[in-house]
Amino acid sequence: MSKIKSFTLIELIIVIIIFGITSYLVFSNIKTTIHPLITPDKFREVFLPTGNLYIFRNKIYNDKNITNISITNPIVYDKNLKQIIFNRYKDKEVLFKYSIKNGIQNSYILECNEGIFVFKPLYTIKVNSLKEAQKLFSLEKYLPTDGNYYK
Repeated sequence: MSKIKSFTLIELIIVIIIFGITSYLVFSNIKTTIHPLITPDKFREVFLPTGNLYIFRNKIYNDKNITNISITNPIVYDKNLKQIIFNRYKDKEVLFKYSIKNGIQNSYILECNEGIFVFKPLYTIKVNSLKEAQKLFSLEKYLPTDGNYYK
């Protein structure tokens, strides 16, 4: 008659406890990364060197598949604070279009719930008011004034 050796109940409980403690220690060290929301002043860093972003009424589309973009109720102005209306894209109304190609982005003023931003070809700045944005956009202090420059 052969005798079959098996585990006792105490040995099984000890193995289950060891397995549970090991699993807890392994899985408790896994950290989930929460990506911060990307605001308009960070678009340049995210989409460099080339990228496009379209904001529709209920959807955001970009060619880099970034989902954590924060921009709500965008209104885009030119240097004279005249609202810019974008062409339709994929048969949908475009509320905001950001594009950067070879490091050069579009120029306009953006007003949204996140603030007022001035987009120039090589930088983006957040400002406090539309008046300040218009002044910064046109850089009036660098424009020539009346004078005797060529006499």
